[in-house]
Amino acid sequence: MIDRELKDITKKSAFVFLGRIFGSIMGFFFSLIAARLMGAAVYGQIVYVMTIIILLTVITKLGLSEGLVQNISKLTTAGKLKRRNSLISFSILTVVISSSFIAIFIFIFSDFIALNILNKSQLSNLLKIMSPFLIIFSLVELSPGIYRGIKVIRHHVIGNSLILTSLKLISLIITGYLGYRINGLIFSYYISFTFALIYLYYKIYKLNLLGTISKKEISSYKNLLIFSYPLFMSGLLHFFIARIDIFMIGYFLNSSDVGIYTIALKVGTLINFMLFSFNTIFAPNIASLFYNNQLEKLKSLYQVITKWIFTLNIFVFALILLLSKEIMTVFGSEFIIGSAALILISIGQLFNAAVGTAGSVNVMTGYPKSELYISIIVFVLNISLNYYLIPRYGINGAAFASLISVSVMNLARLSILYLRLKFLPYTRGYLNVIYSAFAAYLICFVIKKYISLNYLIMIITVGLIFLLIFTTLNYIFGLEEADKMIFKAIKRKLLG
Repeated sequence: MIDRELKDITKKSAFVFLGRIFGSIMGFFFSLIAARLMGAAVYGQIVYVMTIIILLTVITKLGLSEGLVQNISKLTTAGKLKRRNSLISFSILTVVISSSFIAIFIFIFSDFIALNILNKSQLSNLLKIMSPFLIIFSLVELSPGIYRGIKVIRHHVIGNSLILTSLKLISLIITGYLGYRINGLIFSYYISFTFALIYLYYKIYKLNLLGTISKKEISSYKNLLIFSYPLFMSGLLHFFIARIDIFMIGYFLNSSDVGIYTIALKVGTLINFMLFSFNTIFAPNIASLFYNNQLEKLKSLYQVITKWIFTLNIFVFALILLLSKEIMTVFGSEFIIGSAALILISIGQLFNAAVGTAGSVNVMTGYPKSELYISIIVFVLNISLNYYLIPRYGINGAAFASLISVSVMNLARLSILYLRLKFLPYTRGYLNVIYSAFAAYLICFVIKKYISLNYLIMIITVGLIFLLIFTTLNYIFGLEEADKMIFKAIKRKLLG
């Protein structure tokens, strides 16, 4: 039986899930206000530079955020806490040094980078201004690995999903009201990430997770770096898979196209918080169950979690398919041309959801190199497709490249998982979800065809009708026992 494990994961995931919902909502309104306040061109400039910052953060972390999860989990036992804390301190220092070095490099050579790499000389000053932000961002991005390793997710959620997103939105609203545009957006990034950084590392200090960096632990540091290396390469390749489209749109097209495509990408991947929430909690449980030879429990958990991820994603996908133009209009009339790209991106995310946490299962069951091999293949594929499609088909070409790349990556993950452990996530319950979504889509499609409403009213009306039909049909088709258990666990969590 998986009752205890499922309740544990659901209990912890409920807080992560709610935090991610809040963070996603704040992030959505941040993008909405930024896009409407500045327009596609100006918004696209900051997105283009932030894409470079995110790439450099992947490099400065050296895979340590992911590598710490397993290493901390193994050392969080009596007699090993000193080594654990030493590894954490070593990782923090390593990231500070690497990010500081690269930030200085970016500041000095900003003119060259803007002209010869980004193909946009006007971004030189923006690169200078944002270069110190790299240090702050890198440390914030390192912290999830620490909290996931000790299985204390609350502070991570509060710091990243509550404090950071709230401050970013509030500061943008205030600076926007005062008449600032791109400078206000930059300020909102600095102030929100700085306060999140202070909170996250204050809690790490209070939890007694910091230790002394000692020569005696050199072998431990070396082993951590060796273990993290394939995860670093995988993360780097994942960045190119996920973000190379933005970089190449910026290089081949213009800032407006970057802004429009980024909004489509943000909306299309909005539901990813569900996969992230379960991955955050599920990863340590995967390793524990696997190394205790409880494969049937692990398989059952994987199936239940993936079904829930898929259910929410197919709900969002159907709404995007129905309301893509109306959704993009919310950000401004100039963003409507991104509606086709939004649909293509959301199709790719549906494939992502259908495979669920397969990548995490492979990594946490002792096969981290699988992610590296898959990433290399998909990286080459993604670069090639974007290079060919973007100059010819613009942002729709980038969206199609993303769809193909995400689909291939997840099919490879699932294939490896099946060949190694004979795990497949699919049960009969998937058909009930698909039938419910298809029927709700057809009904809402007909309704939408015969009514004419303001785009906001249309989104709300059709969304509520779809939710009612989809939920009712799922209930009629019947819920599985695991589904009922999750409902009860979430209800208890929410009602205290």
